[in-house]
Amino acid sequence: CFAGSLVQGAVILDVPSSGGGAQANLTMTQTFTTGTIGAENQLSEIGIFAANVVNGNESLGPFTIELWTDADGDAGTQGLGTLVAASSNQITLSTAGAQEIGTFSGGLLADDTVYALIVTDGTSGTPALGRFGLNGATAGGILGSDGSLFEGASQPFGNNYELAFNVTTVAPVPEPTSALLLGLGGLMIGMRRRR
Repeated sequence: CFAGSLVQGAVILDVPSSGGGAQANLTMTQTFTTGTIGAENQLSEIGIFAANVVNGNESLGPFTIELWTDADGDAGTQGLGTLVAASSNQITLSTAGAQEIGTFSGGLLADDTVYALIVTDGTSGTPALGRFGLNGATAGGILGSDGSLFEGASQPFGNNYELAFNVTTVAPVPEPTSALLLGLGGLMIGMRRRR
């Protein structure tokens, strides 16, 4: 699932928008499976496409994006396991065809692991009602067996449609205390060698 590298990190998954044709106003959970991530394994951003502005009974937001492990490790079944991280900002689906980006300051991702992303309106673990951009078989970006889109516990579109989104990671920055201890350890080794 590795898609390439950026200066600020690595895009580990990119399911592009179909251009605004496909949409869903559902309480949704989107699963996806990581490949080999490497050293850049700290969650940085999740971008979600809004297919169009809201004109029905679904909410504009604000939403918080949450990333969870999948309960049974199967991308074809829906079930939230453990919360990995929640976005430090909130997104609003107010611009047609726009990508709304949730930023994260923590949460380490593992290789070859199934995750589930949801948006909430304040109740952690409960997907909120909003309108999102989807991808279809003719639009490309199908995750297939690596991911599925759910409304509740069912797959309303099977594997023909996936939420249009991307996931970016960065290399973790050592905590100041860890860096300080490493520096002190190196200094002590240097001092012992001088004696």
